Amino acid sequence: PNRRQTCEAIFQNVIVAEGQHFLGWRDVPVDDSKVGYIAQGSQPFIRQIFIGRGSQVKDEAEFERKLYVIRKVIEHTTSQSDDDIRQHFYISSLSCNRVVYKGLLLGTQLRDFYPDLSDPAMTSAFSMVHARFSTNTLGSWRLAHPYRLICHNGEINTLRGNVNWMTARQAMFSSNLFGEDMEKLFPIITPGASDTASFDNTLELLLATGRSLPHSLMMMIPEATGEHVEVSQE
Repeated sequence: PNRRQTCEAIFQNVIVAEGQHFLGWRDVPVDDSKVGYIAQGSQPFIRQIFIGRGSQVKDEAEFERKLYVIRKVIEHTTSQSDDDIRQHFYISSLSCNRVVYKGLLLGTQLRDFYPDLSDPAMTSAFSMVHARFSTNTLGSWRLAHPYRLICHNGEINTLRGNVNWMTARQAMFSSNLFGEDMEKLFPIITPGASDTASFDNTLELLLATGRSLPHSLMMMIPEATGEHVEVSQE
């Protein structure tokens, strides 16, 4: 509880420092009676935060960028805290247009664990559900899919090179949309994150700086090339 209060205080202070309004917390209802004992034993305390748009923020797109900055500042701050906070504090989503529900769960356990998902008061234009069978890492709540934008199961074999290139290029990053806030986003890729989490971090940046989703994904996923690829020049 003490560490949780520390995280919540950091959250609220950053919101105010970034010119937005802290409105309150909501304890997300959960039913863990049917989940496995490992998931039960490591289950985090799950809260939802509400943030009001500051007067200087013109529209939803700008608010979404500001929420991105807030989240990155909080992550950088908590990464300097003690081991328990570094290992267990995680923001599943911080957005004005989407909510991520994730957990160390089977796909069939999701609806019962989060009563929100079957509550008639909860409506959405659409939803996506992603289940992952982990082959190369031990499962945990923070590593569970989906991430903030990505539902992805692939293994990225060029991970270290991609992370190094992003780190090397950060000094050159600039954006009229972020201005002086740009440096608050660094490092773009969370240190020690999985390949999919790193991909998700990078996609967030490309989207936030004004590119469309198709454009961003085409930058992230190069075309197949080589003598064995049967694609005409046209």
